[in-house]
Amino acid sequence: MDLKQRRLIINADDFGLSPGVTAGILYAHQYGLVSSTTAMVNTSFSKDCLQEAKHYSYLGIGLHFVLDAGQPLSPSVPSLTDNKNNFLKGKDLVENAKGTDIKEELKRQLELLLSWGIDVTHIDSHHHMHLHIPGALEIVYEVAHDYKLPVRVFTNTTVTATVPRTDYFHFNFYGENNLTEEYLINMITNLDQGTSEIMCHPGFLDTWLTKTSSYQQMRMKEVEILVSNRIRKCLDEQNVQLVHYGGI
Repeated sequence: MDLKQRRLIINADDFGLSPGVTAGILYAHQYGLVSSTTAMVNTSFSKDCLQEAKHYSYLGIGLHFVLDAGQPLSPSVPSLTDNKNNFLKGKDLVENAKGTDIKEELKRQLELLLSWGIDVTHIDSHHHMHLHIPGALEIVYEVAHDYKLPVRVFTNTTVTATVPRTDYFHFNFYGENNLTEEYLINMITNLDQGTSEIMCHPGFLDTWLTKTSSYQQMRMKEVEILVSNRIRKCLDEQNVQLVHYGGI
């Protein structure tokens, strides 16, 4: 294996979910290994959090397309919402979502992020909904192609569209069992040639997070691991280049 050919994106999901989550992501970027993040634009904290992110010029920022949390930006996407205009969740969303509504909401969220002066690097989605809703990935590809943006997909996702992607996507650095330095070191040591993404969810606790997410204490643990000198040393020893989606 030619180790020089290994590049790694460490992407922190949920930027803008709460002030604490945002602060944790920025800390893990400034003092650790987070090279990329994806932003939610439909929270009450989104705009202010993204203004803060502009101070971190080496942090890649993509869109964390939201279809199942909070409310849509679009005035009318009835197949995605309940009678209180909250996004549907789970099976209800998967079974009811229509492509026209998905496309409308995606473009609204993407255009809002761009209007805030963010040089958007790529698109992924909250809870990977663009990979679970039938037909959603094709719609995301269509929009991504128009905006010349890469899209996060699973490693084994068959891609027919000419949209950039990573070669490998690792989503198992998550949850109580896998959040150790040893687990992350093993992932990095065994990276294949090409560009890989490791997904993460660092953050600091705050009252808003405890009200909106069941994933709480583990975010703090992720921050601790992502700023570890052992992980940095492993990257250096393995000659793995840390990049973001703007570099693929």
